[in-house]
Amino acid sequence: MIAMTRICLSLLALLFTAPLNAQDAPADGLDPDTILAFKGLQLLDQRMNAIGFRLVQANTPYCADKAPQTGLLLHDIDQYPDPAVARFALGFDGLVTVIAVAPDSPGAAAGLLPGDDILAINGVRIENIPIDNPVYASEPPEYRRIAAVNDRLEKALTQEDTTLNILRGGEQIPLTVALRQACPSRFQIAVSEDREASANGKIVSVTSRMAEYFLNDDEFAAVIAHELAHNLLHHRDRLDAQEVNRGFFGQFGKSASRIKSTEVEADRLSVWLMANAGYDPQAAIRFWTRYGKEHGKGIFSASTHYRWKKRVALFEEEIEKMAKMEPVNGTYAPPLLTKTD
Repeated sequence: MIAMTRICLSLLALLFTAPLNAQDAPADGLDPDTILAFKGLQLLDQRMNAIGFRLVQANTPYCADKAPQTGLLLHDIDQYPDPAVARFALGFDGLVTVIAVAPDSPGAAAGLLPGDDILAINGVRIENIPIDNPVYASEPPEYRRIAAVNDRLEKALTQEDTTLNILRGGEQIPLTVALRQACPSRFQIAVSEDREASANGKIVSVTSRMAEYFLNDDEFAAVIAHELAHNLLHHRDRLDAQEVNRGFFGQFGKSASRIKSTEVEADRLSVWLMANAGYDPQAAIRFWTRYGKEHGKGIFSASTHYRWKKRVALFEEEIEKMAKMEPVNGTYAPPLLTKTD
C-alpha cells in the first residue's frame, strides 16, 4: 500500500531499468516523470514487502500471537490523487490490485503476480465488502476499502485456504491461497521527504526518504525489524495503558522514560529477528553508526531514543548473547519473545 500524497521525484534514479507495464509509452497527457516516480515507489514497496515477509515467516516459532500471512501487498485506486496515472503506471484495471508478492509466500505459491486485480474473496466481490464498519472510521476515506479488504482476506484465511478471483490480461482466474500462520504485521512505504519509520501495532511503515538511505537489504531489514519488534511486543498497547503522551510533552518526564524503554526493547529484539531471517545483524551496527554520524539530530536522537553509540552498544550485547547460544533449526530464541510465551 503506497501512501501517495505527493510524488517523491528523487526516486527517479531507481527507475530507468523498470518497464512501464505492457505499454511502450505513456498515454496522452500523462507525465513520464510522474509515471516513473510511481514505478519507483512500487519497487520500494516490493522490496520492503519481501523483507518484511521474510522476517515474520522466519520468527514464527517465537511469536505468541500469529496471523495469516499471504505475502501479498494490495493497494486501492482510491489511494491515488490521479487515478489515470496510477492505472497506467501500476496496471490497475479494477479497484484493488496486487502491488507486491513476497518470494516463497502463499501468494507466490498460488501464482499471484503484481498487477493482478482482485475481483472477489471467496465469492464476495470487492465492491460488496462493507466499509461502513465503525472500526474504519479513523481511517481516511480513501483507505477504508483497502483496510476492509485486508481484514476480509485475513479473516477468511483464519478458517481455511481462500479463493481469490483475479483479473489478468482480461481473463478472470480463480487462484487458491493456502492458509499459513506467521508473526503478525503488514509492511508499507509511506511517501515523505522525512527520514522516519513507525509501527502502529499492525503496520510497519518506512518513508520513501528513509528507504533511499539504505545501502542494502540488510540495512533495510535492520530498520524494519526494529519497528516490527514494537508490534510483536505490543508497545503501543502498553504505552496507551500507561497513558503516555506521544506529543510534544512526551519528550519529558515519565512519558519519555516509558517510550525510551520500548525503544531499547525494540533495538534488542531487532537483531534476533534479523539473524533468524538470515539477515546480517551487524548491519544494524553499520547502519546506525553511519546514520548517527551523518544525521545526529532528529527523532532518532530525541530524549525518547538512545543516541547512536548507546544503540550500537545494545546491538553488540545482543549479538554476543546469540554467539554464545546453539541455534535450533538455524534460529535463536529471542529472550524478549520467549519469556512472554
